Amino acid sequence: MLLKSTQNRSTTLNYGGFFLQVSHIMDKPLEKQLTMCEMILDDRTRETCNTDQRLSCTRYVRPCDETDEKLRRDSGGYYSFDQWQKHNEKLLNRSVRGYHQSNVVEYNVQRAINTLSASVDKYALDSTNKIAGTARRIDAWRLDVLQALESVRDEIALLLSSKQKLQKAQTALGVIRSISVECLERRSFRLAVDLTLDPGQVELVKEKELIDEIDDLFCRTLCQLKDQLNSNKTIKYRLEENWSNKNQSMKIDTMNLSLNIQSPIIMSHTNVIEDSENACLSVPEWEMAVKNLYEEAKRTMNDSTLLRSIVDDAVLKKSAKRLRDQADAVDIALARFISDTQHVEQALGNDLKQVVQRLGDSENLIGGLLRVITNLEKAKMTAETRLYNRLKRPEDENFKDSAQSSILSEVKSLQEQLDTLNYQLHCARTGHLGLKEARSQLEDEVRVKRKTLWTDTIRCQKVRAFYPSVSALIGH
Repeated sequence: MLLKSTQNRSTTLNYGGFFLQVSHIMDKPLEKQLTMCEMILDDRTRETCNTDQRLSCTRYVRPCDETDEKLRRDSGGYYSFDQWQKHNEKLLNRSVRGYHQSNVVEYNVQRAINTLSASVDKYALDSTNKIAGTARRIDAWRLDVLQALESVRDEIALLLSSKQKLQKAQTALGVIRSISVECLERRSFRLAVDLTLDPGQVELVKEKELIDEIDDLFCRTLCQLKDQLNSNKTIKYRLEENWSNKNQSMKIDTMNLSLNIQSPIIMSHTNVIEDSENACLSVPEWEMAVKNLYEEAKRTMNDSTLLRSIVDDAVLKKSAKRLRDQADAVDIALARFISDTQHVEQALGNDLKQVVQRLGDSENLIGGLLRVITNLEKAKMTAETRLYNRLKRPEDENFKDSAQSSILSEVKSLQEQLDTLNYQLHCARTGHLGLKEARSQLEDEVRVKRKTLWTDTIRCQKVRAFYPSVSALIGH
């Protein structure tokens, strides 16, 4: 760990694979310098300094020269030879003592450096290993958070797709509502007795109620999707922030692992120890916070997946099936009602033709009766004229002969026949009026049926041909 250089009074320290040179040149006077034993405050370092070494670490005290100065003044300003020798001997002894003291200091410094180097290297290696362990733990959680973040992002994309499907289904439901309302409005214009609550009308009313129910379901589900999307985005933001923090921590610890005493970026920082001791969270609290965030992300994912399955299966598919089944029921009921109406309309048309034919025959009959009655009335007037003329015979010539009796019988017979024919004419005219009323009613009924058929076939069936398919209803 420690290497001594060949240069005088210098030592090189190996710290973390790098070398630090320590100078032993003393710039201050010896009497003002502390010993190495007093300078080293570490407990283990103090133990290495034994008692003999501490005793050898003494301060140098310059001897007093007052006697020599007095002798020099007495001898005329010259030192004696003995003084000169003593002075030289003192100088040499002082050098020897200084050399010995320097060796003791160098030995103590070398021992202190060896001990401190081992201690510093041990602390540095322990800190490096712990930083590496923390970095590995952070990296493991960072990967878990990144995986959860990717899952949340995918889930948000899938949830947005489900939201778009639901919005498309709402658009298709709006088309269905327009079709149903159009059919109900058009069928409300039916005439007379055809404005009835037939099976087609009943199914159309059921369809409208079903559309309102599904529309309410779509609105509530869309609100749930929006709330879930907000929850997913919130947890996504928190995961992104947490991943960013962990990524930054990884970079910081990676940089710390590469630091050594020769790194150009190291420097002294004030209050760093106090700030480090006041860290917000402990390791268990930090792991608990990360676990809580991870578990919350999993719960949010599960809720989102469950909601998507509900939207796809319970909302879209089942609603589409119910609407399609109801649409088929409406179409079947309308088709049956149209068929029944067509049969009735054809029967009424046939009856109308017969009534019109009978009206023609009745008119011909009435015309024949009128001609016969006219002829009979003329025959009666002829007979009555004859009787009137015969009454003009004078006196006894006006007798009841066979001709008179025959004319009287003729007049009575003609009158009876006229009465019978007039009664028949009255009956024929009454029947003719009845046929006219029947024709009018049949014509009205045929017009009503044709109006109904036009409404159901031309308006309802054609507009229902644009009914959205199941794939459009489920958003595919």
